[in-house]
Amino acid sequence: MLSELAERIEPKSLATAAAAPVPWAQRLGYLLELTGAGERASALEDFVRARAHESTLLVPKKPRGTAVRNNDWKPFLNTEVEVDL
Repeated sequence: MLSELAERIEPKSLATAAAAPVPWAQRLGYLLELTGAGERASALEDFVRARAHESTLLVPKKPRGTAVRNNDWKPFLNTEVEVDL
């Protein structure tokens, strides 16, 4: 679903909408990249790099366990995301 919506996302509008909490922006940026729409998240990436001082969990209510951290967006990947393109 996100990959279909990503085609309609305007990068500048996405950055403006980034007034949401930083962890939300981190998760969205990671998921956009995962679905092949990373170029749409470029403005969001600037927002996250400037404000993300901590890592977040990809799924907030799921334990971190042995999750690996994605270095670009800084979420701990505590679940496997299935991409259906």
